[in-house]
Amino acid sequence: MYTAKELIKHAQHINVLYVEDDLNLREEMRAWFKLFFKEIDTAEDGLEGLKKYNEKAFDIVITDINMPNMNGIEMVTQIKEINPEQKVIAISAHNESEILIQMIQAGVTSFILKPILQNNVIDILYSVCRDAYAQILNLELVDELNEKNEELDEKNKELQKQLKILQVQNNTIDIKHTQLESLLQEKFEKTKEKIILPNYFEKDEDEGEENVVFLHYDADDMLEYFHEIPERLSFAIIYASPKEIKNMSNIFSKISSILLRYSPFIDSLASVFNELSIALKEHSPEFLDILRQDSEGVLRLFDAVSFDMERYIERFRTESLAMKNAHHIHEPTMLSIRQIISLFIPDQVDSGEIEFF
Repeated sequence: MYTAKELIKHAQHINVLYVEDDLNLREEMRAWFKLFFKEIDTAEDGLEGLKKYNEKAFDIVITDINMPNMNGIEMVTQIKEINPEQKVIAISAHNESEILIQMIQAGVTSFILKPILQNNVIDILYSVCRDAYAQILNLELVDELNEKNEELDEKNKELQKQLKILQVQNNTIDIKHTQLESLLQEKFEKTKEKIILPNYFEKDEDEGEENVVFLHYDADDMLEYFHEIPERLSFAIIYASPKEIKNMSNIFSKISSILLRYSPFIDSLASVFNELSIALKEHSPEFLDILRQDSEGVLRLFDAVSFDMERYIERFRTESLAMKNAHHIHEPTMLSIRQIISLFIPDQVDSGEIEFF
């Protein structure tokens, strides 16, 4: 036999719905149950009990069997349809086998027979409350684990995002060093001075007489477009979709249109984005072939363009575009775009039909 103290150990965490049509017995048992349970709600018949059950969660339902409007068996049957795991204790003055079978079929967990004896009730409540409390702890543990998993997922997403940024930066630095060396050999063969990546993006001493900056909504739109490019490329790789190539073509056309608003300071940059837009639109099958053959290499070049432009946009939303020597910022980005186009229409680029500088 268990003691009241042992029962309280588990029952103090339990919410109970007690359904009994006898008012005096209902109030008497409610007062006694309050000594043990965390919370006790009562109902006068199965109909009211079912209504309260639908409005609130209960760990245990304790119910009489014979009641007006809706008896205990009918109520328990509907409760079990709502929650098959619900723990139910039935109270009845009957010990006939037919009633017991009906209660078992309805899903009753345990039984209390009238007249109610305190020691018997404590023994029955103890086992049911112990199992109910264990169920509560398990649910809390599951919730805690889910919260931790969600936190870990968020941290992993953030780490992956940071890793992607680092990869893009490293790819861009490698490509830029190669591009700048190529520019030096082509245009400054007599100069031995080595140019490293940060130099071409340092603040210029001469910003010209005019003060022309990117409007904030133009800057925001362009940043959004460049953030969209990796997703479009990924879809194009996965689905081999000409539609995604067309979407990319439209993105670069929009970027070109925005840049043309700041004519004549960045006309060359606007022009090369327009050339890329047209090339993708007219040669999407060739681009898809190259993308399938060397997706990593293509992605690296697009990363370089996006990285350049994101820095360019952030800089020139506050600093003037009207620099006499702004070409040294444009050319590396234009060179990246030229490399992209040359991948899938090399003959046209080699023949000089597309002018970049």
